[in-house]
Amino acid sequence: MYTSSSTATTRTKQQQENETLARRFHMEIFREGKLAVADEILAPDFVLRNPVLPSEFTYGPKGVKRFASIVAESSPGYELIHHDTISNEDKVLIRWTYTGMLKKEMLGIPPSDKPVTITGFDLFRIAANGKIAEMWQQFNVGSWP
Repeated sequence: MYTSSSTATTRTKQQQENETLARRFHMEIFREGKLAVADEILAPDFVLRNPVLPSEFTYGPKGVKRFASIVAESSPGYELIHHDTISNEDKVLIRWTYTGMLKKEMLGIPPSDKPVTITGFDLFRIAANGKIAEMWQQFNVGSWP
């Protein structure tokens, strides 16, 4: 489940396509576990720029598949909600919230019998070929009041 909004009242067809592509990254690869989608929507030299992620998760479709698999294995049945989607030219920004129960350690967060909430922003850059070339990610454990 996700919701989205754009600050512009009229979006171009390209902005709409870029927003759809960015949503597919989260919803299809991560939430639905459709790992093959990574090969379809990511550039072969895709880079996920996140200072806390190990490099094995940050390069190419293969790295994203590893990252999505770790998230799914650590927290089966988690929720990922999009709150805002903003696009401009070749960039799409999504503000999101992840909520789930960690059954095993995930990226340094210990397992718990209590729900964990992670909030973040992902900024995608879409290449001229219609594939996601880069993503800058910032997230934190916790939620805004």
